[in-house]
Amino acid sequence: MGLYTGRLFRPALWLALLNVVMFSSGCRTTTETSLFTASGPGWHVQEGQALWRPRRGYPELAGDLVAVSDQNGRCLLQFSKTPLLLASAQVTRTNWLIRFPPQEMSFAGRGKPPTRFLLLYLPAALAGEPLPKRLKFENKPDKSWRLENVRSGESLEGFLSP
Repeated sequence: MGLYTGRLFRPALWLALLNVVMFSSGCRTTTETSLFTASGPGWHVQEGQALWRPRRGYPELAGDLVAVSDQNGRCLLQFSKTPLLLASAQVTRTNWLIRFPPQEMSFAGRGKPPTRFLLLYLPAALAGEPLPKRLKFENKPDKSWRLENVRSGESLEGFLSP
């Protein structure tokens, strides 16, 4: 009986399939610190305040929100509670990166970002682009807005200067 027949082959097959799935997924932990540098002419800067609730049942965190974008579809977002940067996100038409400096965690990928990181969808929501079904966006009469993941309960509510 050969090595690759019967019971000995099955665990090796499952292990190989698991490795393929893990290493080919669209989200990965990364050591990247930036997709691009937001400096020079052509950048539009907006500043404001926001309330972020990481998950349903968690308390809201009030903080400062900065959004920097250009005409090529690149956007940098930073949510901070002075003096601490809580989350930083970068989105391009093809890539995304989100960092959580207090936890020393970052994730990056290509294509559409995962809906578990609401901050990555704020530029699309503000631009009126279609969002995944589990995300709900509302422009309020007082020029503020609210973005929510109805599945996880994560929400981001605030305003940005024009």
